[in-house]
Amino acid sequence: MNVTVLVEYLNSTIRVSVPIILVAIGVCYSERGGVYAMGSEGYMLISAFVSVVTMIYTNNHFISVLAGILSGMLVAGIFSYFTVILGADQVICGLGINFVMLGLTSSLQRLLWGVTGIPRIPVMNAVEIPVLSKIPLIGSMLFNQPIPIYLTYLLIPLVWWIMFRSTWGLQLRAVGENPSCADTLGISVRKTRILGIITGGAFCGLSGAVLSLSQVQTFTENISGGRGWFGLIAATFGGWNPLGATGAGLIFGAAESLQLRLQIMSKINISSYVILMIPYLVALLFILFIGKSRRHPAAMGKFYKKY
Repeated sequence: MNVTVLVEYLNSTIRVSVPIILVAIGVCYSERGGVYAMGSEGYMLISAFVSVVTMIYTNNHFISVLAGILSGMLVAGIFSYFTVILGADQVICGLGINFVMLGLTSSLQRLLWGVTGIPRIPVMNAVEIPVLSKIPLIGSMLFNQPIPIYLTYLLIPLVWWIMFRSTWGLQLRAVGENPSCADTLGISVRKTRILGIITGGAFCGLSGAVLSLSQVQTFTENISGGRGWFGLIAATFGGWNPLGATGAGLIFGAAESLQLRLQIMSKINISSYVILMIPYLVALLFILFIGKSRRHPAAMGKFYKKY
């Protein structure tokens, strides 16, 4: 393979992986606290829509990303009220969030812009890091990216440290394993779970903002395209560890990048339907190999009521 083509492919993989990695990290925080993150696709959809609409009216990427994060947190907060406070079924509520956000964003898109769709927005420019960007082969790949790409990869060690080295991370994992025991130690199960869910919503919100503002540069119906589910699988495959989830997210990103490249290569005589299946086939393989080898947090999906 030509070195230039390989570098371009790896560069594309790094960018395409980011939305999936962010969702996977968010899922880790929600599910470590014992709450299924089935609504991650819905969080992405609403944040992508809000980010693009905010960008159209403010022409400011920072404000748009912030609006996307806040919208993800808001919907996650609604989900946490129904599941943690009222004790509603977590899986059903998560799926409901996905369907509601899909219908809501599609309807608002048509209401505001009609059948023409939302206009394209200005690109989020890459920021070149002096000296480092001049390193042969890897310089342009690692050190000439938009700011959200740098932010994502810098956040990975931080979110790992918070989960496995901070007091709150220990409390979150304790609540996910044995909420009654955590309660006897003075840990507020409700507050800890709600905070974990909202943290997950923030990462999914950032994911939707990065996808719409940095990659697609507009909003289209069902823009997430299953990335929320890929993030869910990546988190499970990574053992709800941000580092493992990142590795799995990169694999999904590589599969998606390969799919996009094969679609534009005229010399490849493969049905477009087969090419589009590549990321989903990777997801099926992940599920196959995961099997029962991944042990969920013991209290996953279980409503806790303090007596």
